[in-house]
Amino acid sequence: VNLSGKSLQNDAYFAHLILVLQQTGLPPSRLQLEITEGVLIQNSRNALNMLTEIRNIGVGLALDDFGSGYSSFGYLADFNLDRLKIDRSFLSGLEASKKKQNVVRGIIALANSLGLTVLAEGVENEAQLDFLIAERCHSAQGFFLSQPIEESLLTDHLAARRGRMRDTDKFRLGLSA
Repeated sequence: VNLSGKSLQNDAYFAHLILVLQQTGLPPSRLQLEITEGVLIQNSRNALNMLTEIRNIGVGLALDDFGSGYSSFGYLADFNLDRLKIDRSFLSGLEASKKKQNVVRGIIALANSLGLTVLAEGVENEAQLDFLIAERCHSAQGFFLSQPIEESLLTDHLAARRGRMRDTDKFRLGLSA
């Protein structure tokens, strides 16, 4: 779920989040909030406090579109994140660019060393997917893996495959393998 800058500025957001979790019965560990670097920069004072509270109740935190804007490695150390999502711009032309490969390799290695799971956005071909798997990227999203799908169709698809899912299938669906 995307977390906006307005939500981070709203002192009532945390109480609302707890209420929604209680009303739905969703375990906090099953929820992951995604924030962008821009939101962190614009709200750094409030963000650290609120994200700490959110993390303390067991909700996961992901840094979305990493590398698309300000790209400060400081965020990886300052905020208690669970997942790093590599922006699609790094994957465009990846197979033909040693520099892009080295950058993506470095991002994945850094995230892994910090105990973060890594998701790459914008996978468009098998060469990109093979590279990500070889570099220990945990999951991926993109048109090569699946076109956008309606929730009802996804639910049916997953139900039909329940119990038969291989690790590569999990990877292709953006689930940790």
